[in-house]
Amino acid sequence: MFKGVDHVVIAVKDLDEKVKQYEAIYSQPVSDRSEAAAAGMAMAFFRFGDSYIELVSNLGAEGPIAKRLENQGEGVHLVAMKVDNIEKTLDDLRAKGVRLVGDPGAGNPVKGQVFIHPSVTGGVLTQIVER
Repeated sequence: MFKGVDHVVIAVKDLDEKVKQYEAIYSQPVSDRSEAAAAGMAMAFFRFGDSYIELVSNLGAEGPIAKRLENQGEGVHLVAMKVDNIEKTLDDLRAKGVRLVGDPGAGNPVKGQVFIHPSVTGGVLTQIVER
């Protein structure tokens, strides 16, 4: 069952510039920053209780964020939704015929990230997260 928004990921071209803008908007400093070199991404997080806004930028010319910025420009990259039981949620979505990305298939444990394909959510990539 879906429980609400876990986080929102926003793709940006210049992470340092956008961190300054968001710090001004939110009147609070960035909570933390990190890099995922293998994925070619740098991230900055603004945490609000049990949810957060994540700004992401590419580290080079390759990777999903570089591709997204080239094709669509800056903006919301994905919305992550909290669920109380990811296996049950995936079973329910499969039964409804919802197109999934990263789905390990019925009876297999979830080992990576699973998304609802943007083609069924009005263009919004939706991540399914169990914490």
